[in-house]
Amino acid sequence: MKKAILFDLDGTILDTIKDIHQGVNVGLKTYGYSNVTVDQVKRSVGSGAMQMIALCAPSANKEMVKKIHDAYQISYDENHKDLTTIYDGVLPLLKELKKKYQLAVVSNKYDHLVQSLIHHYFPNIFDAVLGMTKNLPIKPEPDMVLKVFKDLNRTPDEVIYIGDSEPDILVSKRIGMDHIAVSYGYRDEKILKALSPMHLAKDVETLKKLLVSQM
Repeated sequence: MKKAILFDLDGTILDTIKDIHQGVNVGLKTYGYSNVTVDQVKRSVGSGAMQMIALCAPSANKEMVKKIHDAYQISYDENHKDLTTIYDGVLPLLKELKKKYQLAVVSNKYDHLVQSLIHHYFPNIFDAVLGMTKNLPIKPEPDMVLKVFKDLNRTPDEVIYIGDSEPDILVSKRIGMDHIAVSYGYRDEKILKALSPMHLAKDVETLKKLLVSQM
């Protein structure tokens, strides 16, 4: 029987892409690079900010990627709640789930931003929240998820994981954890299906039905 539900953040419970896109273009403009589109940023999100910048500025060397990243990060830190919204139906779903299950967030976004966003948009909802730190490798490595298991005092068979991108599906498979991929976020259905997730939800209503059937 499931006792806890783990969620990714960006593209799963929060639509953060407009704020991220705005910050990326600030970083690119600072160093003379062309702007990128929202769709380009969407395709680049998921494996940490440095990797995102590298994908958005493919001609930049490692040193320049770091500079663009730092300019992006300053802008995004200051404006990460300007345009971000909760996906329709997510908050009522979380409030309903909280009555019966432990809830947690595990994100490859920097931890200080994850904590800020969760505190702002989802106060008193989650039992454990973890973002990227210097101490643990990010998803799809299992370390962050295992740390949250420990915090919740749960084992993989007691947990179901929900996310929208490659690292989410891959880490679930590595751990042997039940999981649901959502295609309303930053990866389309075709990309997600190619990874053979256990379940796939096209919208929050479908996610809710899948959770009811799996829990």
